[in-house]
Amino acid sequence: MEWGVVTMIIQSTTAGYTSWRERVRGVFLVTLPALLLCLILDFVGGGVLGENFEKISTHYPLLLVVLPGMMDLRGNVFGAMASRLTTALYLGRVNGIRDREVLTNISMAITSSKIPLMILWFVGLIQLGFSRSALVVLAIVVASALFIGFILGYSTAFITIIPYRHSIDPDTIAAPLVTSIADVVTIPSLVYLILFYERHPEEFYVFTFVMLGLLALMILRSRFTDEHRKSFKEISMVLTLLALIEVFSGSTLEHYSSMISRVIILSIMYPSILDSVGNFSSIAAATTSTRLNLAGPVELRNRAFVEDIGTVLLLSPIIGFLTNLIAVHVASIIGRSASMMWTFVITYPLLVLLNVIIGIVVAYAAYVYSIDPDNVAIPTVTTISDVLGTLYVVFLAGSI
Repeated sequence: MEWGVVTMIIQSTTAGYTSWRERVRGVFLVTLPALLLCLILDFVGGGVLGENFEKISTHYPLLLVVLPGMMDLRGNVFGAMASRLTTALYLGRVNGIRDREVLTNISMAITSSKIPLMILWFVGLIQLGFSRSALVVLAIVVASALFIGFILGYSTAFITIIPYRHSIDPDTIAAPLVTSIADVVTIPSLVYLILFYERHPEEFYVFTFVMLGLLALMILRSRFTDEHRKSFKEISMVLTLLALIEVFSGSTLEHYSSMISRVIILSIMYPSILDSVGNFSSIAAATTSTRLNLAGPVELRNRAFVEDIGTVLLLSPIIGFLTNLIAVHVASIIGRSASMMWTFVITYPLLVLLNVIIGIVVAYAAYVYSIDPDNVAIPTVTTISDVLGTLYVVFLAGSI
């Protein structure tokens, strides 16, 4: 297909906007509601983390080392899956949620995260030392990764395919929703599995083995092509390297846990900050990736691309203010007192801008080096967002 024809396809099907006003309208009617839903979902996890932060840091400190990586890995894996499915939808390779291609992508997503999770656990073990709770944390991490992986896999397919059928570009909503759903289920599932283990240890281990059996069955029913194997290799390699970076986030969170716990609103906002910043960078990376895969670098010089990114950035002050405001109310719900942090409200858009630029650069760099940006861009930028977001939270905690 010639570049000119592909460019017209992009303009008519991916963005769908012909003027600045239409872009702004589309961002506020489609992207903003998706980000607001993400924010609400994040505070489910944030409230649970804030309420149980002291217990986890005291009895299961290794979980704090693994936690940012677990949250990021799930968002990375299934965000990349959403990006691949979006490209496949535009190319006509996927028609419905029940397609074998969807099942294969879910199998790839779940299995590709296992090595990075083991790396995170092993590094935490070295850092904190061997203990019985370390083995319990390993079992909890594995059980949670499998159970939530099944849920996130089909959720990703649903929120990618359904919007596409209704002429909505999945790149603008799928990755943010996937990462937010990953965050909202990660923390509660970990806390629930801790309680499950403490109250019913035998049943807990049976549950874990059942999850392993379901994964094996799913792999057997998948259909892996050479392209899938190439993608799996790329994703696994990137996720393993990113897991090493996530060690820094987890170690920083665990090291400064006592300081963060004294500022309750920060422990409540922590998942939301990481996720929302990652959402913005994911939108930038996914938009860049789709345009590169369909029409090449020429599309990044198109004024429409700049306007698409610019309109999304307009939402960052709104999300920052609402993040702080909602956190104040969540704190009151769990019986803690908190107030607005205007330093956060003012500086948050700058953090978003930095990560959006990183998202574009990473997707472009992957394309230049003949690596499919659908596989590596979102995992990379959300990991970088986690590191910068964690440092940002520590900075805020230290400034109070």
